[in-house]
Amino acid sequence: MPITKLCNQQPLTKLSVCKPFYSINRTQLSSKLPNQQMHATTLLAVEETLREQGAEITPTAYFATLMSLLDQQKDDPEVEEMRAAILNLLAIVFPNVPVSVLRSQYTATLSVITTILALQPPPTAPSLRSLITCLEHLLIAQDSAAWAHTTTLKALQTLLILSLDSRPKPRKRAQEAVRNIVTHPPLMMIIHPGMKVVVQTTLQVLKESGNGVVGAAGSKDKDSATQMILHTLQLVRMVAKAWPVEQFLPLCDILLHLPKLNNAYLTSSAFQVFESLLSTSESPEAPKVVHQGETEAQTPVESIDQVVSRLEKITQVMSAVLELKPNANDATLMPLWLDVVRAGFVESARLQGLLRAAGQGAQVPQEAVVPIVQLFKVIFPNLDSSNPVSVHNSTVDCLKQLISHCITDDMIDIAVQDMKKNRGLQSDKKKRSVIETISATIKGGFDIRFQSSWLGILDILKGLFERLNHAANPLLVSFLPIIDELRFTPAFTQKAHLDVVLSAAISTVGPRIFLDTLPLNIDNPEERKRGRAWLLPLLKSSVTNTELEYFASTLIPLADRLNQKAQGCTENGMMKKVYETLIGQVWSLISGFCDLPVDMEMAFTKELAERFSNVLYSVPDLRPVICQALTSLVVRNQAIVASSESDAVLERKYLMSKEEAANNITLLQQYARPYLMVFFNIFQATLPQFRGYLLEVMRMYLSISTPKDLQDTFQAVLVQLNTALTTVQPPVQQGDAPPASHNLMDLADIMVPYVDGPNMANLYQVVASLFANDADAALQKKAYKIVNSMAETETGRVVLKSNLEELMRNILDTTAAATATAKRTRLSLIGQVISLLEPTDLYFVPSILSEVVVATKEVNEKTRDVAYALLVAMGNKMKAGGVISTERVGDMEGAPSETQATIGEYFTMVTAGLAGTTPHMVSAAITSLSRLLFEFHKDLEPAMVSEMIGTMHLFVNSSNREIVKSALGFIKVTTVSLEVGIVREHLQQIVSGMIRWSHEHKGHFKVKVRHILERLVRRFGYDDIVVYVPEADKKLLVNIKKRRERAKRNKKNGSSGMDMEGDEEEAEGDNKKSTKPLYMQTTFGSAYEDALYGSESDLSDDDDDEEEGGNEGKAPAKKSNKKKQGADAWIKEDGDTPLDFLDRTVVSRVTASHPSTQAARKIKDLSSAFKTSSDGKLVIDESNSDNEDAEEEEVDQETMELDQAENNYLESLKSVDGFTRGQGGRIKFNKTNKRGVLGKDDDTEMEMAGGPGPIRSKGVKEQRPTKILGQEFKAKKAGGDVKKKGRVDPYAYVPLTSLRKGAKEGLSLTNKSKADKRKQGKPGRRS
Repeated sequence: MPITKLCNQQPLTKLSVCKPFYSINRTQLSSKLPNQQMHATTLLAVEETLREQGAEITPTAYFATLMSLLDQQKDDPEVEEMRAAILNLLAIVFPNVPVSVLRSQYTATLSVITTILALQPPPTAPSLRSLITCLEHLLIAQDSAAWAHTTTLKALQTLLILSLDSRPKPRKRAQEAVRNIVTHPPLMMIIHPGMKVVVQTTLQVLKESGNGVVGAAGSKDKDSATQMILHTLQLVRMVAKAWPVEQFLPLCDILLHLPKLNNAYLTSSAFQVFESLLSTSESPEAPKVVHQGETEAQTPVESIDQVVSRLEKITQVMSAVLELKPNANDATLMPLWLDVVRAGFVESARLQGLLRAAGQGAQVPQEAVVPIVQLFKVIFPNLDSSNPVSVHNSTVDCLKQLISHCITDDMIDIAVQDMKKNRGLQSDKKKRSVIETISATIKGGFDIRFQSSWLGILDILKGLFERLNHAANPLLVSFLPIIDELRFTPAFTQKAHLDVVLSAAISTVGPRIFLDTLPLNIDNPEERKRGRAWLLPLLKSSVTNTELEYFASTLIPLADRLNQKAQGCTENGMMKKVYETLIGQVWSLISGFCDLPVDMEMAFTKELAERFSNVLYSVPDLRPVICQALTSLVVRNQAIVASSESDAVLERKYLMSKEEAANNITLLQQYARPYLMVFFNIFQATLPQFRGYLLEVMRMYLSISTPKDLQDTFQAVLVQLNTALTTVQPPVQQGDAPPASHNLMDLADIMVPYVDGPNMANLYQVVASLFANDADAALQKKAYKIVNSMAETETGRVVLKSNLEELMRNILDTTAAATATAKRTRLSLIGQVISLLEPTDLYFVPSILSEVVVATKEVNEKTRDVAYALLVAMGNKMKAGGVISTERVGDMEGAPSETQATIGEYFTMVTAGLAGTTPHMVSAAITSLSRLLFEFHKDLEPAMVSEMIGTMHLFVNSSNREIVKSALGFIKVTTVSLEVGIVREHLQQIVSGMIRWSHEHKGHFKVKVRHILERLVRRFGYDDIVVYVPEADKKLLVNIKKRRERAKRNKKNGSSGMDMEGDEEEAEGDNKKSTKPLYMQTTFGSAYEDALYGSESDLSDDDDDEEEGGNEGKAPAKKSNKKKQGADAWIKEDGDTPLDFLDRTVVSRVTASHPSTQAARKIKDLSSAFKTSSDGKLVIDESNSDNEDAEEEEVDQETMELDQAENNYLESLKSVDGFTRGQGGRIKFNKTNKRGVLGKDDDTEMEMAGGPGPIRSKGVKEQRPTKILGQEFKAKKAGGDVKKKGRVDPYAYVPLTSLRKGAKEGLSLTNKSKADKRKQGKPGRRS
């Protein structure tokens, strides 16, 4: 069939099967725009042609068909719309076509594209963009041989011409295409062969346009030439990363000439091109283009000669750029110039670093080593307060980058050496280094004329501290008094910025020099010195990689002196609290001093170690800090030892080598055992919820202990454990410390990964005997936990394997003694045993199976998860094969025999649980079968699967709800996971079995049945399911069908109210497992959980029975597809009366259904109670006959009764006679209701039963009727006033005297009563 004919006849009924066209199908199939409709129709025609030809639908097939169609219509001017649609589809498919196809069809494809580009009139902008995309990917796919032909270069020239087009969108797309082409050279080529054409074209255009701007006769020609230069500069900026080094100078000469044209736009664009040429970062707009069948090749590394050549070019360019410095007040050009300077000198520093790293530092041109001091002198004055803020920001950013990249390590070393040499010399004889000159320049920035830039200068100073690192001492110590003085200046409010710089100074110069320069002065308040207690928090967060000896010799004595002062403050409690706070802050610094100390071998003495131990014992509040510090000593040194960096780099960064770090760990090994004893003692005295820091530090020192110390320590713990287990423990009250046996069990668990084989065996013998101890559930749980920890180590698995038979027997014998607390850890241990089983020991599986099956019904969710995982693990073990000896299985009847382990045999074992004597056991067996069937359904024989499904039919008809609930879950898993053919055989049993539970609301049975029916309808279709549904229950299936159709309509119309997939996608999705990433899945069985619980109905569940009866004529209500997090509730209000929430009767106003919905339902019910004639009129029967036909009365009796009961209850509470009972049973009548809720009538009297007559209620005054001015003119059926015959107009003037005379009669001037005035807060006469 011809494609053009098919395009006019074929309706849009099917979806494309090619992923590149997915967006077209979803957005354009139902589009009302002619061009989009043409795109979709053309695509459908192409797919239909491919199907008729029997070709596989692939990108290559699309490419061949579309190119053939385009070739037929390439020069026909009457099919522009068809050609545009084909080009749009080709632009989508070209990136997915294999490279080999594009290369083999290169000549023919290029001929078609160039023919269309040469048409007159030219293609439209959308078609042109599609052509550019096709040509781009066609050229990218070609190899170096193709680029040697002139046709390829001419195609690139065509793109260059389009990149200068006056139309913005085609021009931008062409520029992007040129960039993508030249930045993806053929294999093993650095410079793209087409870059020569790009350079020649752009340079020629720039020269001619520049001359055109200078010699333009009129403004129109000048503007045209300027626009051409701007377009060309934009192209150069995009291809700057691929610009050849040898063409650097010609381009820079042109760019340097552009600022002389006195055009701000040209100057700005020129600086932007400079920045792109000199910048090293890749543009985020330049994506990697890799075609199908092509691997991304590594670009060859530049050679030394190329690096030297590029460095020379950059040096020449930057020397010229420095001469083009704009005015500092120019907020447009100065930031751009600074960006160029920053990018150029950073790139120059990078290239110099490459040469020095390669040992070619001698090849660095002398002109490239531009003194950074010179740059600082040129750039720093821009921070003058008179300059714009944008200039300040760009200057700060430029100087920070120069400091970070252009200050070399050699400069820092020379500065340190010069400072040492200059000590003791006179100032005129001192030789200033580069760093000292820069420091002097920054110090000058704290002058008053730079005040508005102080924050930026502080940022520059922070960058200088970080770059110098440890060399900041002594180079930058002179800045500390300046910052301190500024910190105490009241006029300077940006204290946070100063603190950031001080933190950088602390971490680089070190706390010794810092505190010697700026002392704390907190222990001598009588002296008139500045107290700097505010430095303590900064020190805590900044001290690192410094001298530990300073803390031991200076700060610990400071803390002792503060402690003495605190003890002496017996009368002044406030000062004592202050001193205690300062003591805690001083000791909190220990974690920073222990973070990779540089003098650990000398500073960490026996005295300091003992002091830490004493503090751990005596000051509980400081235990976390000390433990964290001792942990850092081990962790940081281990990180240095394991580092991949060289010793030279480590010494420059951390002043430490790997050998020194290893020596530090050896030193800590000497104190490991004493510290462990201290930790163990503190561990037993600490409540379990506060032991986190102790666990971490104990594991760390166990890891560095020597084997002898470790085994001695463990044996001591084991001896104490045996003693504690044999000693009778008194009962522990809630909140008290755990008994010694519990603490020692925890310690043993911590030490398990570090214990050798013999000690591990001794520990196993001790804890295995605790499995039967059901008197202490916590101790039993810890015993299982220790054995689990053993199974996670290689040594422990060897010990368990040698005692495997005894362990299995112990587990089987202690089944009855297992407590609920220890259930999860026991199941985990069983799983470890299963993994250790030999093929001849599989008798353990049927022996323990019943316990695992029952555990799937545990209340604890984690226990259930472990039980499910264990079921699967046992199934995999049985699937692997082996022998089951029935003689060794406990309680096994019959003659001894051996059975081969198979997955079918395993299912037979689990199926035996269906004969359980309790519903709980039967339900657990069904649940276990559901999980196993989902996991192993592909490994089972179809006959066994069919037999299980037939058996479940019996349990679905059970009268026990627990069993039925599990059976419905099994059916749902069956529906989701099994093949369609297997389920179809039992379709009648499945549908007929569950349909009887569709009327049961308890336990969500109705919802579960509906979900399963929806799944069945999705897989088998409505017609196959409805034949098995009884006539009385078909309304549920009809409702499902209608809601599915409604959801599809909403989805087709773009509505997101209901998430319902098409039939084709649903059929595919039923057999798919969860595609969520691992971090979003549950700990086990996420696919099973999705199948059982997650694959619920995609339709709304809150439909009413009325809707199930079929109300096609009504518009479907919009319902949210979000799940309700809780029950909704409404509060009924009566008019404008405020609701008193303190009233006891407010509960009666809370309702679970929306009041407006109830009112609407009542109105609907009343309207449906009348007959209608043939012409639609209501027929009202006024007779009071009670013999009306029930079929004519369509009122929901159950709803009416519930509403009437609710109304009666509310009436009893809100009526005049309503009352509530208070304390002692006293009756309190509803006064509020009588005046507020029911106060529309004026009757305020109530009649007491047995009383003499009406009694006036207290507190109720008789109000006089108030005359409202103009009330007689008020309209009855409209808002506003009306004119009446024979009377004055409503807006006529009335004498005030007559109003005053009528004041006693209650006439109001404002139409408001006194009570209303009081409510509005207006003062009365006595106010």
